[in-house]
Amino acid sequence: MATHVSLASGTYVFAKAAAVGFPDAETLVLARALGAALLLLLLTGWVIPKPRFDLREWLRILGFGILLVPLNQYLFLRGLRHTVPSHPALFYALTPLGVMILASGLSKKMPPKRKILGVLIAFVGVYIILRPWEGGESIKELRSGDFWVLAAMLAWVAYTVLAGRTCQNHDPRVVTAWSLILGAIVMTPIGGYSLLTMDYGMIPPAAWAGLAYMIVLTSVTMILVWNVLLRYLGPVEVAICTNAQPPTTAALSALMAGAGLLSTDQDLGPLFWLGMIIIISGVVLVQVNDHSS
Repeated sequence: MATHVSLASGTYVFAKAAAVGFPDAETLVLARALGAALLLLLLTGWVIPKPRFDLREWLRILGFGILLVPLNQYLFLRGLRHTVPSHPALFYALTPLGVMILASGLSKKMPPKRKILGVLIAFVGVYIILRPWEGGESIKELRSGDFWVLAAMLAWVAYTVLAGRTCQNHDPRVVTAWSLILGAIVMTPIGGYSLLTMDYGMIPPAAWAGLAYMIVLTSVTMILVWNVLLRYLGPVEVAICTNAQPPTTAALSALMAGAGLLSTDQDLGPLFWLGMIIIISGVVLVQVNDHSS
């Protein structure tokens, strides 16, 4: 569990270096997707089972790939270019709330009042993080990045809910792997030209390291680790694993900023910590309700 939390927190920090080091998000998303697709193809047949989808399921996997790569990954990296790593970690912690809302909408069932209260509490925390009452160029840039990341989180929520149904009939590793592979294919005409024509010599080493981290650890290793964890962890441990990522990411950001590897202004002031506590409190309220019911 600690390994997964550490890898997830590192994703936000190292992806930041890649997001600012590559010329645009389209190029970075495609480079990440193609690298991950290659590794997943190499692992298919021994670490990851071979796919056994019918035609309708392949079309569904294609839809998942669009949600996962051209939408989720693009919006995430586009936003991360303008915000700080701790904000995306916090916004992705809202995933259980988004899943609950979407699942309730699809089932046409009203969530319990306790869950609704949890959502409202979390939204107050988001409001504090966004700080719409503040002006200035720096906070405006942060907000711009945050809105892109929030859109990415919504795409991730949609993928989580929709792919979850397919994962009931197929190995989740297979569903995720082939969603990424097909997503990379869809992304190729979007970012292919810029990937082929960019000046590779202008990409700083930190950006290449961030790309390698996202390919090897985020897109491949974390998938395998998470599927192993789900076999042994109960709901409470899974919740801890998710909610531990924002403070861990904030601590890692502060550490790397102190070492000169990130800018010193990581927006880790009192309002960030207040917003984080409120958001996680709302998420926990929803999760505790799930476990007790």
